[in-house]
Amino acid sequence: MQKERNMLDITAKIHPVTRTVHLTYRVPDSAPDTITVCCRVRCRTEDSWKPASIGPYISETARAYMGKKSWEDGVLRGRVTERWAAGLQRTIVWNPFPFSAGDSAVNFQLTLRDGRRQLGRAETRIELNNSDVVILNDWSQVIQQRAIARDPKPGQAVWWLRGNQSGKYAPTGGTSLEVKEKGIELPQLTYPLDLRGPHALFVSLPAKLGCIELRLSGDEYPQIFHSPALKESYPRVGEERFWRWVDMDRQHLIIRQPYRTVYEYEDRFRAHLDYVRLVPLTPEALAELKREWDTDGEKRLLAGYNEPYSWAFNEKLESPLRHWESVLPFAEAGVDLIDTQIGRGGCRMVFETRTGDQLCAGTSGDPVRGKVPTTDNVGQMQQYTNTLATQMKYAGQLGMQFHANIGATNCYPGTPLESRLSQEHPEWRIGAFLDYEVPEVRQHILALFEEALQIGAGALSLDWCRYPNAVKDKETVTSFFRELRALADRYGEERKEHVGILTRFPAHEDPRSRFFDYETWITEGLIDLLCPSLNAGSRMGNDSFVDLLNFDIIRYVELVADTGVKLLPDIHGGPNKMLPGLWFKRVLACYETGADGVYIYQCDDPLHASPETKRHVRQVKSLGALRRWRDRERAAQAHYSKGAYVTMPLRLRKGFMQVWTEGVEQGPVELLVDGVFRNHCERPPYLLTNDRDIEDGRHVLTVRIRDGGRWLEQDVDLEMHG
Repeated sequence: MQKERNMLDITAKIHPVTRTVHLTYRVPDSAPDTITVCCRVRCRTEDSWKPASIGPYISETARAYMGKKSWEDGVLRGRVTERWAAGLQRTIVWNPFPFSAGDSAVNFQLTLRDGRRQLGRAETRIELNNSDVVILNDWSQVIQQRAIARDPKPGQAVWWLRGNQSGKYAPTGGTSLEVKEKGIELPQLTYPLDLRGPHALFVSLPAKLGCIELRLSGDEYPQIFHSPALKESYPRVGEERFWRWVDMDRQHLIIRQPYRTVYEYEDRFRAHLDYVRLVPLTPEALAELKREWDTDGEKRLLAGYNEPYSWAFNEKLESPLRHWESVLPFAEAGVDLIDTQIGRGGCRMVFETRTGDQLCAGTSGDPVRGKVPTTDNVGQMQQYTNTLATQMKYAGQLGMQFHANIGATNCYPGTPLESRLSQEHPEWRIGAFLDYEVPEVRQHILALFEEALQIGAGALSLDWCRYPNAVKDKETVTSFFRELRALADRYGEERKEHVGILTRFPAHEDPRSRFFDYETWITEGLIDLLCPSLNAGSRMGNDSFVDLLNFDIIRYVELVADTGVKLLPDIHGGPNKMLPGLWFKRVLACYETGADGVYIYQCDDPLHASPETKRHVRQVKSLGALRRWRDRERAAQAHYSKGAYVTMPLRLRKGFMQVWTEGVEQGPVELLVDGVFRNHCERPPYLLTNDRDIEDGRHVLTVRIRDGGRWLEQDVDLEMHG
């Protein structure tokens, strides 16, 4: 039989872990720079075709940055845009669940288009053997039947089995497990299981604001899953999250309502769950997973910042045992040194102080989506637990070094955080910050540190980076370190062991670094761990943004050589910075430059925020794991779809935007806004900076990527907010 004109060859391969289908084809040599790939699927027993839920073959970093239109075109409409692909093999990834669960045969059709013109077409039959895959979405099967209802009455403390939903953001099958009424605490639910052996677990939430906590019955703490709408600027319908792989013998699934969804001010912020998918792993698939996430080989020192204040802000904490949930993720991620903040100078403390003031009442947080949240949770932590002693005990039991951390200063005048010292002595402040030139201020901070030593802290930490505003000269800071060193040495002599001191301070790209004489600290032995750092999105004195992930560390490497002082550059752990493409490259560069390890500021955020970022933290301490990741990514670039992706949300007024390129060698990039040149970068990171003259509203960002001997151009919609 003669082959149909413009028919393409296509091959299908099923991923052994995700059970997604990877379909590879060759783009015709004559294809233009931009084409549309249209995919649809039909069960062999049906007559009608349906759009396939697809996406391009790209990295985890690019996937996280994918814009709303591109995401929904693929997932809802079965369309993917390919750029600069003429003559190349490209791959699309189809998620067959839950369209075709169990064992079934489907016809898959792929069409390449240039506008209305068809460039090529392919059709193939795919045999899906997924009868062993378990999909949990019939939430009426939970053990606690009295705790669920299809139509909860007002005030009734039951979960809502919400069915018959429709529209593009409807959950899978139109049914979800949700909380109907705000302000009501619900009991945990148990979905009974009788599975055996290792499984990969995937979780999907409805595409709207909310979250859920899940654990297996053998786990000691739950994992929170946020709907993408909480962390990004749009809801991602149909997104699955890879939770973990685990032996499922005698495990049930436990569902918990996050306490933050009970009290947070937004009525639409509720607990909800679409489905959980469990894929049994063959020995080969399990071995491949272990290879991908292997952390064997040479290790570096991994220090993680821990802020009980922020963790407790969203938790109902009435027992010291809850602190185990806070500390255990650090140990599971391989953190060697947990740096736990017990307060900030000039503020009420979040430990069992009697020298300072405890924060035992309500407090407020940073604005979230335009509003300021308030909570009694942090105060309850101090009412019902001894934070420092408990966290220190658990860290020791888990084999981690423990540092008691104080932020150098911020009094937060006029708020519930302000201490009596600040209230009674405003003359000891410079604006909102303590003046360390005042002897009484230094003695107050030293007394807090001594109290931590009396409670049992074996090491101390002083953070100058978060609020260095009140510092006016080098000698002020260095003199205080001499006093702190004398205090630590006095306790060290009594204990017959060295009391270490860690400090985080502004790196030299920040003009305020001139007040921090780290050379003297090193030569006089005042500190043991040196953590240069930049705050996220800080605008420096020259009115430009400094990229906090890529400041130069070579001068610190040279200074600490042969001194016994460890260099741990700060790599920050916020959500946008945790993506492996941006993050792993920086960590690996630090190690290969000579750093002894890294310090993750806000490490508690990635450890608690998502299973993906928790896995990333675990990879960070292994030089071998990072090099294997780099090798895999280099090999994959030739197969990834080409394109540019930008950090979300696209709001530049108070920060800078990063651009990530994919499928091309990461060389020169130029950025233009509305046709006006903005920046040229020879290599990553690619930043859009100096943005104050860009007016609010919609704009077009043009990304020009050097690919071999030509420039590739891609336009990205940009929205500015003041």
